[in-house]
Amino acid sequence: MAWFTIPREVYYGPGAMKELKVLKGHKKAIIVTGTNFMIENGSLEKLIGILKENGMQVQVFDKVESNPRISTVYCGAEIMRDYEPDVIVALGGGSPVDAAKAMWIFYENPELKFDDVKTPFSLPKMRRKAIFAAVGTTSGTGTEVTSFSVITEDDTKIKYPIADFEITPDIAIVDTEIPLSMLETLTADSGMDALTHAVETYVPLHRQISLIAWQSRRHKWFLKTLWILITAVQKHVKIYMLHRI
Repeated sequence: MAWFTIPREVYYGPGAMKELKVLKGHKKAIIVTGTNFMIENGSLEKLIGILKENGMQVQVFDKVESNPRISTVYCGAEIMRDYEPDVIVALGGGSPVDAAKAMWIFYENPELKFDDVKTPFSLPKMRRKAIFAAVGTTSGTGTEVTSFSVITEDDTKIKYPIADFEITPDIAIVDTEIPLSMLETLTADSGMDALTHAVETYVPLHRQISLIAWQSRRHKWFLKTLWILITAVQKHVKIYMLHRI
């Protein structure tokens, strides 16, 4: 038997972020993010406003770097233990969401170390202290709906995956207004990343028959947008070559 899991609630479309009103009744939220761009395009301010409107205190951890390190995860988890949120909201692409998932693990299980969570599907039960919501801002990683997190070891720079259904977000927000505000280069890069993931679903020998329909639909969507991505890439390659001349 094979199976897969996704968040219990996935909200998507223009303005989907406002659906975080379903969190009303919770008391404290911490937002985990990592780029100034979330401030510049207004996404962070908008998210804070939605959470506060629904009666929550809000704290922000905005120190997540690209390819988040274990030390960053431990730092965020320590802040969570002091603040004691009952909602963790990750805002960003793969790095902030992956980092927030790992912080969540060590917030709920302070006795664990990173070596304790490297074994796939070995995590203890989560959600004793907080639930998890992910607001994705790019289209490449899909981490807002997966049970995976990739964290980099500080000294060796080796990336380690954490895999467990316990870290599948409870709520995923795919607000199409956010990717539309991103740079064209980032849109092109993450779009090709998403296309690659879709193609990869045909490779595993034990892929599930139930996913074939999803694969077909995803490829139709990507074929419609592929020309836009190719045009954007061509444009920026030309700009790059002009600067080199």
